[in-house]
Amino acid sequence: MEKILAIYDEDALYCKRLSLYLRQNTKLPFQIYPILNKESLESFSKKKEVDLLLLSEKNAKNLHFSPKSHKTLYLSEENLLTKQRKENCIYKYQSGDQIMREILVQYGELELLAEGGQHRADVFLVYSPLGRLGKTTFSKALAKELGKNRKTLYLSLEESAFSPKDQEKEKECLTEALYHFKENHLTPMILRALSYAKDNYVTIHPVRSPEDISSVSQRDLSLFLEKIAEEAGADALVVDTDSSMSRYLECFTLARKVFLPVLEDRKSKTKLSVLQQYLEKNAGEGVAEKFIQCNLPTLTEESASFPALEQYCRELLLRQVYEEEQVEAEQYRKMAL
Repeated sequence: MEKILAIYDEDALYCKRLSLYLRQNTKLPFQIYPILNKESLESFSKKKEVDLLLLSEKNAKNLHFSPKSHKTLYLSEENLLTKQRKENCIYKYQSGDQIMREILVQYGELELLAEGGQHRADVFLVYSPLGRLGKTTFSKALAKELGKNRKTLYLSLEESAFSPKDQEKEKECLTEALYHFKENHLTPMILRALSYAKDNYVTIHPVRSPEDISSVSQRDLSLFLEKIAEEAGADALVVDTDSSMSRYLECFTLARKVFLPVLEDRKSKTKLSVLQQYLEKNAGEGVAEKFIQCNLPTLTEESASFPALEQYCRELLLRQVYEEEQVEAEQYRKMAL
């Protein structure tokens, strides 16, 4: 007997797109039905035995009846990552892949998460409006440390990161990835062809010319990173950025964490204050909370092999990533029981 997943959201475009995505994903053990109005929902729930109902939290408030289903999950417009997680709620404006994963966890199909297939990498940005504090060295050390526990891809989006020496050795780089993205055929195969192994992570050479990055819009840059996170087959994506605030505004929203190297001098504090004001004015709810200030150990060489820096990255990831994942996984398991 087929299991039925019904999705009720009066935002017709959202409901249809989510249904189409979930239908195409073979991990979900359901037949999927989009429902766009309350009359159809009432009629459908009388005719069919619904195993799982994804119900718009906003639209649910206007229902004059209680839809019948074995389990109901609410599609919330609140970013649950920045608040205490509500039981049986899923943030509706995250990627389709992440929604699918949360459905599997909360419905109790945990074994399906262990099966092969593409999944979206967690995005970690390293950003600072300050200069000459070892940001790139820190980014590489962070990728190296993350690579000990999960498959990690490191990218540098700094306009000056690609050296003439690299250009002679490696002809293909992020410039090619951007080209394929703009042509709408950036695939896992292409990303693998552009990548090469280094230390505990893989990387793609930076863009060949500064204009390759500066000509990309704020929105397209965010979509580019989202595409790489979904197609690269990595668990973590570490992105070293430059000091532009506006260029990375939407990327901040995309990221799981934004690591922010800081200095304690007066001039640096002024720049950090400007960043905070910019985020309060322009960024969405919860974005500022993703920023983690990092007081890096003193660095004297352009290398990611400093023992003090390695230890710093190890402790940082333990506090900000690994322990958080353990707590979240336990919460998911309790909700799935």
